Amino acid sequence: MPSELNPSSQEPLYKQLMGDIKRDIASGLYAPNDKIPSEIELGDIYRVSRITIRRAIKELQQSGVLTKRQGKGTFVNPKHAPEENIESQGFTIGFSETCQANGLVPGARLVTRELVDADPRTSAFFGEAGAGKAVRIVRIRTADGRPLMIEDNLFNPSLFSFFLDVPLDDNSTYELIKERTGLIPMTLGQTELSMVRATAKQAEMLDVSENEPLFQIDGLFVGQGNEPIYVGSQFIVARNYKFRL
Repeated sequence: MPSELNPSSQEPLYKQLMGDIKRDIASGLYAPNDKIPSEIELGDIYRVSRITIRRAIKELQQSGVLTKRQGKGTFVNPKHAPEENIESQGFTIGFSETCQANGLVPGARLVTRELVDADPRTSAFFGEAGAGKAVRIVRIRTADGRPLMIEDNLFNPSLFSFFLDVPLDDNSTYELIKERTGLIPMTLGQTELSMVRATAKQAEMLDVSENEPLFQIDGLFVGQGNEPIYVGSQFIVARNYKFRL
């Protein structure tokens, strides 16, 4: 079901339209090889200009979602399969392991790595050894190349300063932690799960529309001997992820 576009949003109208068409494909409203409405029909549905519609269609063609057939119209590319949901067996399972359990190839793209001043909560968690600092690692996690999650983690610098130098694209931080330190991350106390809306920056990183529903997961992670490992935040595209608890 088409949704109303928001002219007041920071996200351009053509991107909002792209997101809506992709959601309709994912929901099965438009199946592979189905013809989507014409430019005139889309203009009537969404009440936007032909320029906006043409740009959205062009971008979706370039990304392989839609294909134009001369004299016939625009169709859903049969090679663009609907997005599948990923099922996680709880909060303590790493993303790479979750993907593999669902028959998907995990990936990661590094966005930010830096040594930062720790906030009071993080500093208290790391203790004196952290010296008031944290190693911040922000990555986009992908499943079969599709952006699905943003990881924003603060690592204990007394144990994980090596994260500032090692390759982090398409690597599992869980495996690196185990290989380098012998520690196995596990949650300390309760993990918090909440629902938020994607900011403009998050939407760009995850290739979704602004205000797309995201799961936010926050937690503290320690080793087998309660060694403070990291403070973690994850932002997950909610429509493609479900938890089995």
